[in-house]
Amino acid sequence: MSTELWQDAQIGQEHYTLMNLEHPHAEARVRSDMDAGVAVYYDRRWSITKVLAAWLLENVAVFRGKRVLVLGAGIGVETLVLARHGEHVWVNDLAPAALELCVEQLKQNGLHNYTQLLGRYEALELPEVDLVVAGFLIYNKDTLAAMRTFLAHHHGDVLLVNERLKAFRSFLKTAPHDVLFDLDDGSVGILIQGESNVRCRIGSLAK
Repeated sequence: MSTELWQDAQIGQEHYTLMNLEHPHAEARVRSDMDAGVAVYYDRRWSITKVLAAWLLENVAVFRGKRVLVLGAGIGVETLVLARHGEHVWVNDLAPAALELCVEQLKQNGLHNYTQLLGRYEALELPEVDLVVAGFLIYNKDTLAAMRTFLAHHHGDVLLVNERLKAFRSFLKTAPHDVLFDLDDGSVGILIQGESNVRCRIGSLAK
């Protein structure tokens, strides 16, 4: 196990600096949220976020120069890709420490075009954006209900990457969508088309 807080990583053809989530600095912040009763799901880096980040780098034209909202961002790799190539990113999470560590990682990569949004996304007043991105947000009945509540009020394009868990399969049955990719490891990426100005551009990639 590396004792360094920061680790160099290559995603696609690009280089980033990622936080070592096993470092005492990160573990202490995670523990502080757990002790405060916050539901913590960012104490390790989900493989699905790497899948999402890789797809985004292969399809930069989808969000280049755009305003992007990342739901349940945690300390995700995808925020780095979106901030590097997008105009501005709003990073959301219900855990305070998650956002603090996410911001540290963005700054470590020289990225400052972000805004923090703390709280449950389905209950927040959210900004007008060109694209919403979320990785692994639908995994039980509560998170399924949260996403349905959000979509009932949001009319732009939404890119979701998830594993085919029971709750997500239920979601797919009722949400009109295009499949962007469906991998052997169980990761599936979908687009829910809305009324944003990137609809046609993303829709062409889904066909």
